[in-house]
Amino acid sequence: MSFNSAGEILGTMTPVRTLTIANFPELPDGDYAMVEAYCTDPGCDCRKTMIFVHLDRRHVSTINFGWESPKFCARWYGAPLDARTLAEMKGPCIDLNSPNLVSPGAMLAFFSKLLDTHYIEHLRLQYTRFRAALAKPAAAKRLAQSLGGGGDTQRNSPCPCGSGRKFKVCCGRSR
Repeated sequence: MSFNSAGEILGTMTPVRTLTIANFPELPDGDYAMVEAYCTDPGCDCRKTMIFVHLDRRHVSTINFGWESPKFCARWYGAPLDARTLAEMKGPCIDLNSPNLVSPGAMLAFFSKLLDTHYIEHLRLQYTRFRAALAKPAAAKRLAQSLGGGGDTQRNSPCPCGSGRKFKVCCGRSR
C-alpha cells in the first residue's frame, strides 16, 4: 500500500493546512503544515488518510487517521480485530514509520483536538475525490511521474508529501 499527497492528484483543490502553535504542552512553537495523503492502490478501499506533519518545512511526524466504524474495519481487514489493530485502523494514530522528531503523544493530542465533524467530513470528501481522480488516465500519469517512472521516488524529484522541496531534503532525509 502506498500513499501519495492529495495535491499531486487533485492539484489546487488540496491546500496544505498550516497552523501556528504556541504554548502547546510538549510541542515546539512554530508553523505546522499538515499534508494529506491517500492510498494509491486501485484494489484498496481502506478509507484512511495519512497526514505528513511538517514543522518549519521539516517532516516531524506522520499521523494515520481512519474514520470508518469498527465493523467496516474488521470487514476490510478480513478478520476480527484485537484492540491494538482496531486503534491503528480507526481514529488517529502515529504511523510506524513516523520520524517522531516531536513528541508522538503530544502530536496525537494536538491532532485529536483538531478533529471535529467538519474536518472529518473534509477528509472523507478528499478521499472520495482522490479515488475518483486516481481512476482517470491523467492522474495515473502524474502519479507515475511523481514516482520516478514507476519506482521509488528519486532523490531529486519533488517530494510526494507536497512540500515543494526535493525528496532528498524532505521526507527522504528521514529514511
